[in-house]
Amino acid sequence: MKELHCIVPGCQWHTRHDTEAEIIRRTTEHLRETHGETAIREPMLETIKANIQPEKTRAA
Repeated sequence: MKELHCIVPGCQWHTRHDTEAEIIRRTTEHLRETHGETAIREPMLETIKANIQPEKTRAA
C-alpha cells in the first residue's frame, strides 16, 4: 500500500491505494475540486509522483 499527502501546504487531505496510478487519479481530482486547479501539467505530476510514499505502518 502507498500513500500521498496533499502537495498544497496546509492541506490535510491524503489518500492511500495499492497503485500509483490510482493515487495520481485521486490526487488530480482533489486538486481540481478542492484547490481549483484547471490544468494538471507535467511538473505537477512529477511532484505528485515524487511525494508518493510507502504507507506508514499504523499501531494496532
